[in-house]
Amino acid sequence: MNKKAGKSYRIKEFAGLTRVTARALHHYDHIGLLKPTGRTESGYRIYTEPDLLRLQQIVTLKFMGFSLDRIKVILARPRFAVRKALGIQIEAVDAEIDRLRRASKALRAMAESLDAGSGVEWNKVIHIMEVIKMSDEAKKEWTKKFFTDTDMKEFEEIGKKYTPETMKAYQDRWAALIAEVERNLDADPAGPLAQSLAERWKALLNEGYGGHEGLLQKIGRANQEAMKTGSHPMTPSGKPPFDQRVWDFIQKASAARKQK
Repeated sequence: MNKKAGKSYRIKEFAGLTRVTARALHHYDHIGLLKPTGRTESGYRIYTEPDLLRLQQIVTLKFMGFSLDRIKVILARPRFAVRKALGIQIEAVDAEIDRLRRASKALRAMAESLDAGSGVEWNKVIHIMEVIKMSDEAKKEWTKKFFTDTDMKEFEEIGKKYTPETMKAYQDRWAALIAEVERNLDADPAGPLAQSLAERWKALLNEGYGGHEGLLQKIGRANQEAMKTGSHPMTPSGKPPFDQRVWDFIQKASAARKQK
């Protein structure tokens, strides 16, 4: 059902509309992450369009792997404008296949609406959150299979050193390196080209996970499983970050380096 911009909702209505539980909204209010626009004379929380936009930012940043504490810091930055945030999220959503393609189009339409000075259509924002939440459930099941709660806290600590921009830059370097390996799978594993690629691979791992050897081993096992099944819920595409040929090439090049 379409809702007109500017309409206000009590917490129960807002929770039902956005598919975010009232308990979560209470928690976001308690920690200062999402304060409702106001309250009624009897004390009920009142949510309006700006609250909806902020909630959408929170849901999307959670989907991107940021903790609530980190999201609070990101959203508190003076330069973190809604339009800029939408741009970051559009880039993230664009990488998703099939089930997130509709969300990407909705985000673009919402950004254009803001640029034109028009109100935001509630149903489009809610659709984005619904699609993201479906992906989030798949992520939770996958992480439970390979990682403990302690591992997830370790991931969270590692993530604190990144902003959305620097995280994207790090992921872009990985994508470029993987593509370069794919172009050179026929190279001699002991040759200078393969050795250079293996060294850069190791350097990127150390940059992201240096000092977390136990976690690295678990990530390796998770990637091996993903290559067997062809599915990886933690990547934007839903597929493994690389295929078996890339993995085998890097392993051979690394083994050849150790023999020298």
